[in-house]
Amino acid sequence: MQSFILCLFFGIFPICIHSRIVLDIYHDNSKANSGVSENVQTPNQTYDEISLTKYLNSEYYGLIKVGKPAKEFKVIFDTTWADSWLPSEHCALYELSCMWHTRYDSKKSSTYKEDGRKFEISNDEISLKGFLSVDDFHLPHLKVANQTFIEITHMPVMSTLLDKADGLIGLAFSSLAIDGTIPFFYNMIQQNIIKENIFTFYMNRDPTTSKAGNLILGGTDRSHIKTNLTYLPVIEKKYWTIRMDKIIVDVGNKSFSFCTNGCNAMIDTSSNAIVGPGNIIEKINDLIGAKSVWKFFAYKYMVDCRTFAKLPPITFVLGGKNFTIQSKYYVQHMTAFSATLCLSPFVRSNTDSKVWQLGGAFLMQFYTEYDLDRGRIGIAETLM
Repeated sequence: MQSFILCLFFGIFPICIHSRIVLDIYHDNSKANSGVSENVQTPNQTYDEISLTKYLNSEYYGLIKVGKPAKEFKVIFDTTWADSWLPSEHCALYELSCMWHTRYDSKKSSTYKEDGRKFEISNDEISLKGFLSVDDFHLPHLKVANQTFIEITHMPVMSTLLDKADGLIGLAFSSLAIDGTIPFFYNMIQQNIIKENIFTFYMNRDPTTSKAGNLILGGTDRSHIKTNLTYLPVIEKKYWTIRMDKIIVDVGNKSFSFCTNGCNAMIDTSSNAIVGPGNIIEKINDLIGAKSVWKFFAYKYMVDCRTFAKLPPITFVLGGKNFTIQSKYYVQHMTAFSATLCLSPFVRSNTDSKVWQLGGAFLMQFYTEYDLDRGRIGIAETLM
């Protein structure tokens, strides 16, 4: 969940831009009819499909409802988390980020069950506090009963205040779940409401729409692919991490290779960024002509919006096959008050980890299937 805030100075007034969101003065917490079910499971439905919305090609979220009467939340479906969390009505008034988002109120749900176990995480990327609760989660056609989730009472302002999404549904392996709780997708399997133990992401590359594609829980839709699937085994059933053969940047008639002895790569559906070791990220950004945004924000790089479509293609070699992303899709465009900023998706890791994270800038051009039983990911190039 990479994030930062950048202020650009136009005249004497700064315009501040969040890496995942432009300051949205009229933040939309309205509860428009989303088609999400409430307490009803559609007969004979063996999978469910969630429409995803993109914001600045940086944040991808869908809609769920929780409780009875059901309340709607915007959530990120995140392959790097196993747990699910929502902002809580129990947040203190000074918790600005929590107050800004839609909050879960257990007192207003007749299907709420108390758990009460405490939760806290603090690392270089995020700091969260809260406690566990249980309630029913509602998708467009299916109900996931008795889902344990975290009611968050502390959210870091700098990294979450301006996010469009309220919370998160974790789709990583159960070994990462806290205190032996059952993650969301595993609950769907145990309750026998889906036919296949597979979930699928299809991302929409069309820059003229906010539609980000679809998440299919319990099934596949291969009508979106133009090549056969390449299956890659998951290295360890924690994160959706696979082995990457190498990365190739083609500049003119020259090719530059990185990770030539192979490296591990985690698929990350929570953000646009492609995260890697700092020294390699700097070299890749230099090859595509990206400049550091600011000394203070050295992990973000900017490219020329006038020539972004001519930047070099980047190839990720996976399972001996080339998966190439084009700059017209991987460059992130951010606009505020008629000012546009074009960012490289290549971001240095703020830890010492050598594991790469392949986010939306990669997924935008590739359909991915996550097979829980076989412990593998299927990847194929999408149709235009």
